[in-house]
Amino acid sequence: MEGTVTTDSATEAYVSRQPIYRTQLDLFGYELLFRDGVRDRAVIVDGDRATAAVILNFFELGMERIVGKNRAFINLTRNFILDGHCASLPHDRVVLEVLEDVTADPEVVRALRDLSAQGYTIALDDFIYEDSLRPLVEVADIVKVDVLGVDRDALARQVSALSRFQVRLLAEKVETQEQFEICKDLGFEYFQGFFFCKPKLIHGKQVPTNRLAAKSRHQG
Repeated sequence: MEGTVTTDSATEAYVSRQPIYRTQLDLFGYELLFRDGVRDRAVIVDGDRATAAVILNFFELGMERIVGKNRAFINLTRNFILDGHCASLPHDRVVLEVLEDVTADPEVVRALRDLSAQGYTIALDDFIYEDSLRPLVEVADIVKVDVLGVDRDALARQVSALSRFQVRLLAEKVETQEQFEICKDLGFEYFQGFFFCKPKLIHGKQVPTNRLAAKSRHQG
């Protein structure tokens, strides 16, 4: 299996990270976000390329520099889940974050079950529960709920729907102390958002060799 992104010469590598905290505000990990330059913004036209760039730069810039001893949450498209690229990632250092537009079709669910069996932690991004998505929840370890602009009653309904499953809840886009307190009261275990910290850009030089491709070829 060959990697998705290749590089022929040294170029700048960019990735942004946003911390994820536990209830007592000790650091759990970082979500890694695609960035295409020093402006710390992203214009994502191709989700697969954005995911590939984040993974490549995760290796190029160095895990220790980006996340230290903590976990890295990496967004995955459907193609990345199915094409086996996740095998390049260390299962004890990453959380595989399934993007919200990924459907719960049998191929995806089977691939996620295989990844879970290999020791990967599975998270669902921007998740709103409905019965058609139950197969995804059943394989997930963490469910991320966007709490921005959502009142307590609506959040409580989501928590109630998800309480039937063995998942931990992560509140994302927390922007106020009140939101933080509400989410804690409702049983969320992890927290992310501007209330705690805005994303921080990390950049440096890529080396000429694409480590994602090299690593994939070695394992293929």
